[in-house]
Amino acid sequence: IMSRIDPAFAYSQARLQARYGARPRSADWSHIAATADLGALLQLLRASPLAGWTGRLGSRPGIHEIDWRAREEWLRRVDEVALWQPRAWRNAILWLRWIAYLPALQKLARGGRALAWMRDDPVLGPIVAREPRERAAALRRTPLAALAGGFGPPHEMAVAWARHWRQLWPSRDPGREPIEAMIRMTSHERRLLARLPDSVRSTDALRALERRFQPGFRRHPLSPAAAVAYLGLLALDLRRMRGALATRALHDVTAEP
Repeated sequence: IMSRIDPAFAYSQARLQARYGARPRSADWSHIAATADLGALLQLLRASPLAGWTGRLGSRPGIHEIDWRAREEWLRRVDEVALWQPRAWRNAILWLRWIAYLPALQKLARGGRALAWMRDDPVLGPIVAREPRERAAALRRTPLAALAGGFGPPHEMAVAWARHWRQLWPSRDPGREPIEAMIRMTSHERRLLARLPDSVRSTDALRALERRFQPGFRRHPLSPAAAVAYLGLLALDLRRMRGALATRALHDVTAEP
């Protein structure tokens, strides 16, 4: 099997390994959890492995700014990792960038009201500017065109996303199987996490999902599965950071006289 693997994955793995080693550790998350003030938390983050994710935030960011910057950072990181991949897998890795938009698109597909932040978002803005019945057609004119079918019954954006993702995988490539195995191993935790409301602590579910992604990264170094596993871990870190910042930002709002 190894002879069938593109040696360009070695280039990718060297960079992924360095990024993996720079992830926040348990002590970093403990310090984050113990820091109650938003300004103090930002100072802490900017002196931690998460510094690169917080540099564009203002001194007292609100919820919408935090979410916007988190999405922006996710897109930037996925683009970076995709460029490290062999050409045959690049589009499949790039498709991971749109995971950040699935909850919002799911809401719109089920007839939910467009929120103010969506109108200002460069991806969602052109879609929510249209009448609800015209939004699927508007989506077809964007890089998310493959998700337009999710606006029809049963209105499952994640299913539409996953279907197109598999279509982007090179046929008969040995890298497909470890990704499928990772999907199977993480399915329970992903469903659990998706069902949790934002107000519920998701620490246990996040840690369980992290324990599923880590073997995928370590066991398949010369495979696209390493990039998928790394980005899965990155998404979890970003979610934890976003949650910590958002909680402090909400406290800032409620504490105002």
